[in-house]
Amino acid sequence: MTAEILRLLRRADDAWKSAPNLPEPEVAYERIARWLEDARDLLDDVDDPGERAELATRIARRHADLDIAAIGDALEPSPGVRHAPTRIAETAGDGGVDPARVPPGQHLTPGWPVLHVGAAPVDPSPDRWRLTVTGRVQQRHVLTLADLRAELPIVRSTSDLHCVTTWSRLDNLWEGVRVADVIALAGARDEATHLVASGHPAYSASLDLVAATADDVLLAWGHDGVPLAVAHGGPLRLVVPARYGWKSVKWVTELKLTERDVPGYWEERGYHDVGDPWREQRLQDL
Repeated sequence: MTAEILRLLRRADDAWKSAPNLPEPEVAYERIARWLEDARDLLDDVDDPGERAELATRIARRHADLDIAAIGDALEPSPGVRHAPTRIAETAGDGGVDPARVPPGQHLTPGWPVLHVGAAPVDPSPDRWRLTVTGRVQQRHVLTLADLRAELPIVRSTSDLHCVTTWSRLDNLWEGVRVADVIALAGARDEATHLVASGHPAYSASLDLVAATADDVLLAWGHDGVPLAVAHGGPLRLVVPARYGWKSVKWVTELKLTERDVPGYWEERGYHDVGDPWREQRLQDL
């Protein structure tokens, strides 16, 4: 099975090299994406865990290159979205963005690119949305958005969002509740060390509990003074400013506390378990 995965990766690499010279490079990129998905589907049949992890990282690295190539116009201003600051200060006090706010390898965008796995919910009605808090907790909770608003302090927090595909959007104003307060409501058991956040459609991301309960980690329903758009995770999304954006699960429906690190969607596919943008933890180490 390993040989077949490597064959698919070689085909993808050859197509990647020739794609920029083709009349329609996007056709080649689509073909590459299919080969990478085929390679991913074969990973479960690789018996050796170390070999499986190494192959997953190789696939993830190529998929990340595809995502970056596909961003293109998405880095321009987005319709209906406030322009975020993009000018980096050249000298102290010139009114630009402090370069220390931009992690290595990132580029500022005035807009808000839309990237996610699968399709958005067809009918994400806020009135029918439910959040389940479960796992290693004292009491399992099922909460509506109205419950979150009524039972927990509502906070407004400004933070930056850093995507693993190398764009960053600064000065996002979020409205919601702190994840720490939600967990406190359910009561974390002593053995709980990690959080798995899950959302539509069958997507998840893992966080250690210390990172998940930082003051700026929110369950947000508002962005820049208006309800959070469905394309960006509305009616409820996780916001984890200190991690790459794939950890900030859109359309979040469950917070599950665990006694160990349980890899989420992208972590299983070769992305880094932690995902700290300041340390450029994009992919697992080969």
